[in-house]
Amino acid sequence: MRSIIVALVLSVSVAPSAFAEQVWLTMDQVRPFKLNTPASSIIVGNPGIADVKVHDENRIFLFGKAPGLTNIFILDDEGETLQNLMIRVRTPSTDMLVFHRGAKQTTYNCTTHCEPTITVGDSPESFEGVLQQVDTKASQAAGIN
Repeated sequence: MRSIIVALVLSVSVAPSAFAEQVWLTMDQVRPFKLNTPASSIIVGNPGIADVKVHDENRIFLFGKAPGLTNIFILDDEGETLQNLMIRVRTPSTDMLVFHRGAKQTTYNCTTHCEPTITVGDSPESFEGVLQQVDTKASQAAGIN
């Protein structure tokens, strides 16, 4: 009898997350999301995977940062949960080429020509090399050279 009560309590305590709305995001892309009720606060489980930009009280923009799984709780003025979003972030699958040399990985964006891009999971040498070039180019464009 005791095990039935424990199982019942566990199933009730797990139930709210089971009803979380699934939202798929693509890394490095933004997706608008409309709220049915105005939100007072938003809590992101792991802002390294996904993040939120509030547009107004009924519209937010979800941003996929890195492949993975996290959740976002949206609360009203009284701290009650309006929505629990289960966020799944995937890497772009089209126009991407991943090159492996042993344990080292480099990712290329091949929309017109294949060019190295910054992607989570790339080897530190590849990632830092491309990041340095991007930063240098951005500095030149901003006139900060």
